[in-house]
Amino acid sequence: MQYHLDMIGYDAILIRFTDADNAQLLPVIYTLNRQLTNATDLDAVIIDVIPSYQTLLVSFNILTIEPHQLVTKIHAHIKQILMPQPQASRYTLPVSAELLTLPVCYHKSLAPDLESLSLHASLPIDEIINIHSSTIYSCYAIGFMPNFAYLGDVDNRIQIPRHAKPQTQVAAGSVGIADNQTAIYPKASPGGWQIIGQSPASLARFAVGGQVTFYPISLDEFNAYDQQDDA
Repeated sequence: MQYHLDMIGYDAILIRFTDADNAQLLPVIYTLNRQLTNATDLDAVIIDVIPSYQTLLVSFNILTIEPHQLVTKIHAHIKQILMPQPQASRYTLPVSAELLTLPVCYHKSLAPDLESLSLHASLPIDEIINIHSSTIYSCYAIGFMPNFAYLGDVDNRIQIPRHAKPQTQVAAGSVGIADNQTAIYPKASPGGWQIIGQSPASLARFAVGGQVTFYPISLDEFNAYDQQDDA
């Protein structure tokens, strides 16, 4: 597995993997993120590690280490987890106990783009709901806004591009699809994803490497969640 390290400014290093797909890279990214975050030899050095699909951005305290020294340490950590090992892999995803199961209401009043997805995919709405809610997704990255989790991979039967023109306001909890990704909007904001439902669990906490699945709820159940929040 090939990778490159590049300086970003004077106090950050970008680790970029170049020859594997997202699904292959996810356990590597997850494990390296944990290693660099928890490494005792880097405890006073690293300020933050930001993982994404094929990269990790490492920001560090320039007063505690020379950049070339940190590069050497990072190389050592990467080589450790990529080193062939016959008995077991050195990099793993979280255990299944970390699977998040979240409710989604796919009612048309909360799903402005579900009908257009049905036309785009040439599938009935019930089948789209079944496909979307029966898939286990991995969290590849968090970005755009705090706790906006990029979840994949969406079944290719229901993939659809983003809107050509973003919406000025997307409700908190909206569940969208953009190509092979799905996500929950954690708060109201502009957005361009195709909205196929809404979840009352907009405040669920996500982590890169974690797994997520959805289950359908009725509009009455969705409204009951809102009433519980207001109580």
